[in-house]
Amino acid sequence: MPDNLDPLNEGNPDLTDAGNTGTPDTGTPDAGTPDGSADPSWKNGLSTDLRNSPFVNKFDDNTAGLNKAFESHGNLEKLLGHEKVPIPKDENDTEGWNRFAKAMGIPDKADGYALGNYEMPEHMKDMGIDKERFAEVAHAHKLTPNQTAGLWKVYNEANIDSYNKAMSSHDAKMTETINRLKGEWGDSYDTNVELGQMVINKFSDDQETNDFLVASLSSDPRGVKFLAKLGNQFAENKIGEFKMKRFTLAPEEALSEIEKITKDPSHPYSNPQASDKEHKEAIDYVNNLYATINRAKGQV
Repeated sequence: MPDNLDPLNEGNPDLTDAGNTGTPDTGTPDAGTPDGSADPSWKNGLSTDLRNSPFVNKFDDNTAGLNKAFESHGNLEKLLGHEKVPIPKDENDTEGWNRFAKAMGIPDKADGYALGNYEMPEHMKDMGIDKERFAEVAHAHKLTPNQTAGLWKVYNEANIDSYNKAMSSHDAKMTETINRLKGEWGDSYDTNVELGQMVINKFSDDQETNDFLVASLSSDPRGVKFLAKLGNQFAENKIGEFKMKRFTLAPEEALSEIEKITKDPSHPYSNPQASDKEHKEAIDYVNNLYATINRAKGQV
């Protein structure tokens, strides 16, 4: 072998790197990851069963997929760290619902919600909102105490709002009616209404009945109009023009009326001085009374 040939090729300028296998180093990084390193397959190191599991197959076989897998596992561990309550099978799963109610702090009975009395405006003090019934409904639907308290607040606020809107509408109608009647009757409006109230007072059995009728009629546009017209009729002495007729009587009442008429010589039925018209009307009236008695007996 010539002296100038090194058996270890130490003199070869192209093979100066002891770790080089013969391929020149171009200085260009391999493709795969951002820094040029190869993106390894992390699934190859798993057991066959685990590698083929649905959980692992959800993620890509690269670095990004591995990160996603660990992230998912971490979230699962956080979830499993909470107290676990089995979901009731259906509405008939009494035991399941009992476990759920206990875990959610739902009281055993409706009165366990301990709902407070909602502060109502002064004009709604007499309105009764059934708190016990509300709690029963909330308990039947398995609402938590916080849910029930929040719904109780919203429910009361909605009632107040609805009441106020109804009162505003009622006041507007009352004002419209009063203004219309004042335009029709002028200065006599107040007098007519006052007279109507006096008439009710005269015919009421007691003060309580009088106050109830006046308050009821005065709170409705139709009632105000009735009071005013009633007072107007009395003020103008028109009440005497009305005649009352009883169209139906019990058989005993009809018989008593017949006896009363036939025994009264001054009645047009028997009085010879009565006009023909009055005598005829009296006879027709007595005949109608007999007809009433006969109908009650099943006769025509």
